[in-house]
Amino acid sequence: MAGPWLRLVQILCVLLFALKLAQLALAGVFMDESYYWMWGQHPALSYYDHPPLNAWLLGLSSSLFGWNLFALRLPVALTFLADILALWLIARRIGGDDWRGHFWLTLLLFFVTPLFWMVTSFGLPDHTLLTALLFSIYFFFRFFQDRANGAEGATRDLLLGALFLGLATLSKYNAAFLGVGIGLFVLFNDRALMGQLRLWLAALLAIAMQAPVVVWNLTTRFASWNFILEGRHNGLAQRFDGVYPLLLGILVFILPFLIWPMGKFAIARSKIPGIGFARSAFIVSTLAIVALAFTTLTLFHWNLIAYAAMLPFLVVYLRPRWLFGLQVLVGGALAVALSVNYSITPVSNVRGWADEGTSWVYGWDEIAAATATARSEHEIGFIAATDYTTASLFAFALRDRDVVSLAPRQDQYDYWFDPAAHAGQDALLYVDRWRPLNDTIRRKFDTVDMLAEFPVRTLAGDEINIQRLYLAKGFRPDG
Repeated sequence: MAGPWLRLVQILCVLLFALKLAQLALAGVFMDESYYWMWGQHPALSYYDHPPLNAWLLGLSSSLFGWNLFALRLPVALTFLADILALWLIARRIGGDDWRGHFWLTLLLFFVTPLFWMVTSFGLPDHTLLTALLFSIYFFFRFFQDRANGAEGATRDLLLGALFLGLATLSKYNAAFLGVGIGLFVLFNDRALMGQLRLWLAALLAIAMQAPVVVWNLTTRFASWNFILEGRHNGLAQRFDGVYPLLLGILVFILPFLIWPMGKFAIARSKIPGIGFARSAFIVSTLAIVALAFTTLTLFHWNLIAYAAMLPFLVVYLRPRWLFGLQVLVGGALAVALSVNYSITPVSNVRGWADEGTSWVYGWDEIAAATATARSEHEIGFIAATDYTTASLFAFALRDRDVVSLAPRQDQYDYWFDPAAHAGQDALLYVDRWRPLNDTIRRKFDTVDMLAEFPVRTLAGDEINIQRLYLAKGFRPDG
């Protein structure tokens, strides 16, 4: 690709790059993003829901730059830039006269695929997962491409691939699918490598990097592993109740125009030497996630390993080209809509319907000010919310690491909050439309009285949330 078409692709990439930076700087705090920020304020070897890498980075950022949006988003911005670097390195490694065209098309695909747009926008573990995966893929690609071309492959590349695989698994557990995919590829396609010590040293390196997670689980009766394997899976009423949301997520966040190219990537003869390991990881992760969807509600981004494995190579299989054009048109429009939705005003509010994730981005200044006033007027033992999500968002708005969640279901707050130590104390309690004051929470106090109420509205005046602040007296831990 050259000439006017290359210039058009480059212009689109620059525009979307600028839009991404604007969203990172302007978007309000997104749902669980604040939860992981709170993890960073309570340093630990690991955590209940996920491994610790994202929380460690957020904690480091906050210690360097303070409690603000800049510190929250700086790690995300840096990994976003690193993603682009990884795609550039892989494109150069693919080689050929048109490696620059391959890079720019891949970069545009990266921008206009909503899944990648979302995971590079917020401080969720997926942003560190994606970056570590792409660099792991880069080094493993170097290694296996050399072997496909008749060389031995550099041990350095094998070990660096394992290093980044270890970092990916320190981000989210599902990164292990990349390791399983590589192992199966070696078993069936490069068995001679199994007799070489360096393969086992690389595997040992990736596994040894999980030591903080292992130690944390050993000291908490395997809390995180039990949660991942059992606690978050509640079963299904009907066999396909988990499949339908997964398919819908793929159609919305991957878009249907990539389904055919993804299928060709998975089963067609390789056009690029050395990418068999990536194909293997794509298949392993996808089959595992689809199988899981028959047992529990399964989210589309759980298969990020497969999508990261395909991304650097997919433009080779993206035929006919009109599919790419449709991906750019629809994906680009969604990127603009998502940026407006989280930075300026909700666009997901349609005929009075609003989603909680968007609603929680807005409206925290008034409730934070009211809380500061109430705190000065009453003798408060602690500040709480009815759910870990709203507790974290409220805490971020207040800049208070000691805000807690009173949700009955276990979460990370249970490792920080000792209910018995607060028996009899009065509390300020945050409640909203999405996480209301239920009887379970009300029974934990002698009295609960509302102090303030604030509607949250769009620029057009539509109400998307109602925030309430309560004075809750006489905390009863066993209530």
